[in-house]
Order: sequence, then C-alpha cells, then structure tokens
Amino acid sequence: MPLMPAAIPAVQDTNRGIVRFVMSDGEKRVNIVVSHAALDDVDDIWPDDYSYVRRFKEYRRRFESIASEKYDKGYIETDGTVCIKAADIPFLASD
Repeated sequence: MPLMPAAIPAVQDTNRGIVRFVMSDGEKRVNIVVSHAALDDVDDIWPDDYSYVRRFKEYRRRFESIASEKYDKGYIETDGTVCIKAADIPFLASD
C-alpha cells in the first residue's frame, strides 16, 4: 500500500543532518527522514539563502514518492523510519 501525504510540517534537525516529515499508511504514521546530503544533491542551484527545509518543501512531492516506493519495497529501518539518502536521488529522475 503506498504511503499517503500527511498535513504535518517538516522539521529540520541540524544535529542529525536531516529534515524529518510524516506520511501515513492507513491509520499508521510513518516517519520519513531526508538527509542533508540528499537535499544537497537534488538540484544544481543552491542559493546561499536556502535552508534545507525550504529545499525540502520545493521537492516534497518527489521525496514523498521516493519514501512511498522505499516503504513498499520494504526499505524500512528497524524503528519503522524510511530514510532518504543521497544514493536515492536518482529515483527523482523517474518522476
């Protein structure tokens, strides 16, 4: 079952180098994290005034698609989190 977007804002965790957001699998909430490295690799243009959350918001639907695909394939951490890393960014080309 594909993950569905949740109307919950993303949060940046600079200590861990991630942006965290939530999606849902029916009634179950699924935590998704996007590494700063993945956000760095998502676009060639990176103006100095962009924050990681702003970059995430720009590509949120694509990250949701990657998260859903990884979840459906069982690429889930032991705590149930789906992690999107720089190596996952080529998936963006398929959108």
